[in-house]
Amino acid sequence: MTENLENISRLQDAYDLLGVDNALDLSKRYTEEDRKLMKSGQWDYDNADLITNKIKGILEQIDPTELTDEDREWLNEILWFWYHHAISCAVHRYQDKKSAQEYSVKALEYLELSQPDPEDRNQITYLLFLLVNDKFDEAKSWTDKIIKDYERKTAHEIIEEWPSIKFKE
Repeated sequence: MTENLENISRLQDAYDLLGVDNALDLSKRYTEEDRKLMKSGQWDYDNADLITNKIKGILEQIDPTELTDEDREWLNEILWFWYHHAISCAVHRYQDKKSAQEYSVKALEYLELSQPDPEDRNQITYLLFLLVNDKFDEAKSWTDKIIKDYERKTAHEIIEEWPSIKFKE
């Protein structure tokens, strides 16, 4: 019972940070904040002051087994989105392959939890996983299998840019 109260309290903390009162609205507001930071180039997993990092920190302290299925899916969606963007941050901001690899594994875990239907899943996350794990040929083949036009376009842009990416040793 005490653990459930802690979960409720933590979830309320996340809701309060974004001024919402349910998991769906939390996901919507989180996405808005995340996109603003990505668009401005300020998204950074290493900046504890960013609202995205505060929300991620809270959500990872919540026991998902004590949530409703719907709430669990929305919170997993937020965590997937955070790790998905953390891959890009590790690659582009820090040139840190090891972190990108770790984030890609977590992103795939949360992607599967938040989007149970494989046809609905974001295909770019898997592409990034392949690339940061030095599977360029497999990643290139993967782009041709992507069904959604906007994701396929993005995937081709990433593949084209990838050879110029340099990681710190």
